[in-house]
Amino acid sequence: METNISNPNTSHNGKTMAGIIIVIIGGLLLIDQFDMFFIPHWLFSWPMWIIAYGVYMGGKYNFRKPVWIWMIVIGTAFLLTENVDNSERLVWPVAIIGVGAWMVMRHNNKPVDAPYHGSDYKEV
Repeated sequence: METNISNPNTSHNGKTMAGIIIVIIGGLLLIDQFDMFFIPHWLFSWPMWIIAYGVYMGGKYNFRKPVWIWMIVIGTAFLLTENVDNSERLVWPVAIIGVGAWMVMRHNNKPVDAPYHGSDYKEV
């Protein structure tokens, strides 16, 4: 009698996750068609899709790569400018200042190449 055990090294997690995402997207689009009063209109806007993709990318790379932060920040900026009156006067300058500050802080976090002063160091 033989037992058919699938190879434990093969994984279908990618296909399962893609199926779950497609089902969720379909469900959200179906809910949007009912035009219910308790669902805000901005929930189904294109900036929210960018934010959702940023969250997905963060989860995919265990929130180690900064691409998810950029997607969420860009999506949030567009979401605010589309839904809050006169907010583009404030959102984009703050976003540019934030990007510049992030670049400065990231640049300063790199270690400085200093000479090694351990036990093997001999000054000549």
